[in-house]
Amino acid sequence: MPASVRSTSVVVIGLLGLLAGCGGLDQANAAGVTQGDLVSEVASQLATPGPEHTATYRLAGGDTARVTRSLTPDRTAYAFPDGRLIRTPAAVTRCAGDVCTASDPDPAAALPAGTGLVTDAEVVALLEAAAVDAYPEVTQTDTTLAGRHATCLALTGVQAAEASSFDVCVTVGGMLASFRGRFDGTEVDVVLTEYADEADERDFQVPPGSELVDRRDK
Repeated sequence: MPASVRSTSVVVIGLLGLLAGCGGLDQANAAGVTQGDLVSEVASQLATPGPEHTATYRLAGGDTARVTRSLTPDRTAYAFPDGRLIRTPAAVTRCAGDVCTASDPDPAAALPAGTGLVTDAEVVALLEAAAVDAYPEVTQTDTTLAGRHATCLALTGVQAAEASSFDVCVTVGGMLASFRGRFDGTEVDVVLTEYADEADERDFQVPPGSELVDRRDK
């Protein structure tokens, strides 16, 4: 059975504007809107660079992590219980304990395993794979997290992506608001708890007292 669509989120308003009130995905299909369209729209929203921000997430088990994004210059910093990953045009800096190692710039530098986080790019890849899958069930809802309106998709029966089932919420501004699913061999459960519409400059610096090892090519 097609999953129900119960949202009028502005994230997918271009797709759902043809529907009056609430209705099932059979109505959406009759209007030319498919489950793949809905998933693709949310993927596109998340893939589009949003405004700079500092976001705090609750992780599975109750720990917290922080993701900070700056646009000028383009920088992203991840702070998680066991360390940090800082990506800037000048370097990728990985911190574990009180030692930080700088390597050559790489905008696609991955988070280390076991952080409890998932990157926007990883979630976009899951959504894009699900969008072309022939068999997933998709349920769409709305929610508000940390004061930010978000569109949520619950997907099951996905065959083309790494995760066969997962839940994801994306804010109107294009920021990951939550993700729950099995990714890279572990259960990931992240939920946005705090949001600031500015990038905390301290997050792009090596923590005070840490040793910096520079391994960049000279």
